[in-house]
Amino acid sequence: MPQLTEDIHRSQISNQQFLFSKTDIAAEAEKSAPPAIISIKNLKEKFPKILIEDIFHDSAMDLAADLKSFGAMVIRLDDIHYVINPDDIIADLAGTLDSICGESAGVWGLVDHATLGCIFPETNETQCLGLSKKIKELFAKKCGETVSIGIAVYPTLSYTKNSILENAKKALDHADFFGADSCVSFDSVSLNISGDKFYQAGDLEGAMNEFYLALKLDENNVNVHNSLGVCYGIKEDLDKALSEFKTATRLAPNENMAIYNAGYVHFLKKEYSTALEYFQKSEQIDNMVFELAFQTGRIYMELNQTGNAKKYLEKATDLNSKSAAAFRLLGDTYTNLDRISDAITAYKTSLKLNPEDAEALSALGYLYEIQEKNADIALMFCRQGIELDPENGLFRHRLGRLYLNRNRVEEALDEFQQAQELGYKSDEYIARTLKLISSP
Repeated sequence: MPQLTEDIHRSQISNQQFLFSKTDIAAEAEKSAPPAIISIKNLKEKFPKILIEDIFHDSAMDLAADLKSFGAMVIRLDDIHYVINPDDIIADLAGTLDSICGESAGVWGLVDHATLGCIFPETNETQCLGLSKKIKELFAKKCGETVSIGIAVYPTLSYTKNSILENAKKALDHADFFGADSCVSFDSVSLNISGDKFYQAGDLEGAMNEFYLALKLDENNVNVHNSLGVCYGIKEDLDKALSEFKTATRLAPNENMAIYNAGYVHFLKKEYSTALEYFQKSEQIDNMVFELAFQTGRIYMELNQTGNAKKYLEKATDLNSKSAAAFRLLGDTYTNLDRISDAITAYKTSLKLNPEDAEALSALGYLYEIQEKNADIALMFCRQGIELDPENGLFRHRLGRLYLNRNRVEEALDEFQQAQELGYKSDEYIARTLKLISSP
């Protein structure tokens, strides 16, 4: 039987394996929530002069044009999907805002399909918090329901007046984390949550802009440093990423996301021993994190400590039975340990989870060849691996060996030569095949 370890490919996993913000779950939950619907017709009947969306925004900005300071609020009825008569309750909320704005020279209107808003001239954050309390109390007396409120004020940083209502919306998203009947003023956490949304939508630059501004509001926000570090990492600016993660761990020595992420940067820099130190520290804080077990297993593979790699990759597959990459790497580890049957099982599992895993296909074909059975299937798997990744020299080399073992020497030579051109050392097999071709 040939030496197995020489033909085990160091599987390339996506570099986007950082641990991101704690707000990820909330962002996913929001995507699945159905939109609330408010009857505009009903509101217009009760408030004929109501300002709606763009008209409200333009009127609010007209009011704010000559103001040196003002406060903005956005208000949303809590649990609107479970309210029996939402249009009547929204009308009660509108009446409450109409009354408060009349007393405070404010302007109110409909911000979007589910949210009402107000602008209050010459008010600061403290005054807005007082007004929000008054709104909540008056509304609760009317109907017994609760609302959540986001507050933003002008001036804040370099934000234009036109941005303040949007900041209030970000504060309202922040309020969602505290449940019903919450009120939040726009701050660095609001921007971190907003940045997370940009990140989830694939807008890395938009996310980073939010994180930069968040640090201007609070340079000691640990989650923001971690989130910004993740963005730098994905942009492959590893030194800046590491700086952000180290700042986060300095501010919060037991912040596990930042510790893990710092270790992962060292892994990407091929500084395996240092990466392992970070991962071991992370494991002491929480040893039930899939990414931690997975990446620790990868490091031990790079260090040729196959026994340790097996332990962590088995744990990774226990923690996440849906990870094709973890099963594929576990298959590599079993192959190195000459546990061929276990390796085949792991690769098969990987392919069930991801039928287009070129590395698992090629490896499985190779192992079937090693076992000298399922010859046609072995050939099929190796070919499929090349179809998915034609520029992989190892895959070409494996297919060449299959052809050579079947005395298809011309095809074998072609694959070995392509493997050599792609950087895989196949010169010995090329020489052997050429000798067979030249033999009488």
